This record gives sequence, structure tokens and C-alpha cells, in this order.
Amino acid sequence: MKWSLTIARAFGIRIRVHFTFLLLMLWVVVEERAAAGWGAAAWGVAFIVATFTCVLLHELGHSVVAQRFGVKVSSITLLPIGGVAALRSIPQKPAHEIAITVAGPLVNVLIFAGLYVIYCWAPDRVPYFPGLVLIPGLPMDWGGLIGVLLLVNKWMIAFNLIPAYPMDGGRLLRAILARWLPYTRATAIATTIGQVIAGIFIMYGLCKEGWTLLAVIGVLIFLAAGAEGKASRLRGTLQDVEVGKIMTPVFVTVGPDSTVDDCAPWIFQRGQDDFPVVADGRLLGLLTRDAVLEAAQRDGSRRAAELMTTDFCRTRPDAQVAGVYDVMQTSGQRTVPVMDGDQLVGLLTLDNINRYFMFRSSGAARKSAQA
Repeated sequence: MKWSLTIARAFGIRIRVHFTFLLLMLWVVVEERAAAGWGAAAWGVAFIVATFTCVLLHELGHSVVAQRFGVKVSSITLLPIGGVAALRSIPQKPAHEIAITVAGPLVNVLIFAGLYVIYCWAPDRVPYFPGLVLIPGLPMDWGGLIGVLLLVNKWMIAFNLIPAYPMDGGRLLRAILARWLPYTRATAIATTIGQVIAGIFIMYGLCKEGWTLLAVIGVLIFLAAGAEGKASRLRGTLQDVEVGKIMTPVFVTVGPDSTVDDCAPWIFQRGQDDFPVVADGRLLGLLTRDAVLEAAQRDGSRRAAELMTTDFCRTRPDAQVAGVYDVMQTSGQRTVPVMDGDQLVGLLTLDNINRYFMFRSSGAARKSAQA
């Protein structure tokens, strides 16, 4: 995810913080400093860090179990609205998805249990807020912090289990449905239910004073459910489609000594975004459009060898497009070189995939099959 900073690694997974999270921290410091001084600001920051530590552990719960089932997890990104784990593929077995989904809330159950033990040990110092009430203000000491974290973890358990896709409850619903229905159909039902619940959140949040945040969350859920529904239909269309069938066999390559000024015209003349860097028939790297455009504003004489990336995925003509698409979605890579042995034979791009999806979804595909 763009505008994110890697701060640590755990279980081979990069832990990243989005810049908007830092803006949230700054906002808390400014607001609390103005209201009650630097001490309140410090406790406000402690509350944010502790809360998002719980979020991080929740996402690690999902990720570690996913890795046990062979699903690669490249990173976890923390945002003001929660955490996002970038799984390189989607678990296809319903039992695996159920285990991965349940692991996150289970981590919060364990955190809550640990904090509840502290509360039982020092009930006079640690407040306990029954039910799912609103936060009673930011904590001002360690006891208050533990008390509020008890409430936060109850929220996370209850809220994540609401069957509104793509939250954990919605994913759990999809996994259960997939035991009897095709995966695409199960996803369609789960996303529809998720959008209905999101609509209820939006209406309630707009009509009820003080619940605007619930309306914002509803909008995010509605959009995410719609995007996931489309992605699921696309994966269904790509099922059993080989890369060689839809890749681009004619493309532009550049040499390691090619300059930015040499490469830039190909972006609009050929409509090609990323360029394989090739020397003596060997693929050395990938020069991305972003790297070309950024360098063009500063120094057009810079060489492709200086700007190319060597950290990119490759594929084969006989590979399944659906699997490559999942990797492209999580890594942000728009163009994947297609290799036949050591020879570069094509490029698979998001444009190829989207055009194929549009063709198969239109009447043109049915007419072509009938001809």
C-alpha cells in the first residue's frame, strides 16, 4: 500500500504504518494538549498505540494461521480504521478460511481474558465498563488504560463477528456457505448481506445524533463489499484460464543503458506502462511507469539500470491467471513478465485481465462461442 512505512517484521511479515495513522496520532496530541496539557496528550498517544497493538495482534492471528495453510502474507498495514493483512492468495478450502477468519477474534478473546485477570486482581484501580458502551473519555493512568482496553477488545470481538462482508463475520459466513455452494455464489450472497448491513449502518449513523462514525464505517463496508464482489466474479471468470491465452506477446523492452528520455515516449506511443530491462536476452529487471515519470521531472538522463526494480514476480505461459491476479492485487505489481524457461515471451498486465473479463462478461463472448 502506498504512503506506508515499514516499522518491523514478525513471522516474516512486514508491519507497516500508513501515514494517515501518524496524522491520527498528531491530531490526538494537538487536541489533548490543548484540552488538558502534555500529560493528557501522552496518555492519548498511549491509548492509540495500545489499541492498534490489539489490532496488529488481531491481524497477526489471521496471518499466522494463513501461513500454516500455505497462504503467503506479505505485509500488515495499520490505518486509522484498522489493519489490513495482504494475503498473496485466497484460501480455497472453506475449512481453511474458517480457521483463518476465527483466529483474529480469538486473539482478542485472549487479550480480553488477560486484561480481565488484571481487573480481578486490582478492581479498585482498573475500571470495568459492562456491555458495549461508548468510551468514557481517554484514560489518564495505567488502570484507566487497562479498563478502556477491556472495552476496546469487547468491541473488536462483537463488531468483527457481524456478518457484514468483508469483516470477519462476513468472511465466516462466506466460508460456511462455500461448503454447499460454489465459491463465487457464496461470495455474492455474503457481499449482498454485507451491503445491506452497511446500508443500515449508514442510515442509523445519519439519523442518530453522535453516530456519524458508524455511517462512515457503513460507507467503507459498502464499497469494500462491492469491490470484493467484483473481484470474486473476476476470479471466477479467470478460473482455468492460462496466462498464455491473454498475455501481450508484442511489447517494448529497454536496455540497461536506456535513459528516462528514451523510455518516456513509449508510455503514450505504445500504451505500455512498465518495461522489461533486457541485456543479451536476459531479463534484468522491470522499469515501472512511476519510476520513469518521477525521474523525468528531475533528470531525464538517468539510466534504466539505476531505476529498475529487481523485486518482482514472474510467471509462465501455462500458469493460471487467477493465481497471478491475486499476487498482482496484493503486491501492487501492474505488469508481470511471462517467462518460457529463461526467455521472455510476453507480459501479463491488469489491462489484459480487465479486458478479458469485460469480453467474457459481455454478449460478445457468447456470440463468439456460437459462431
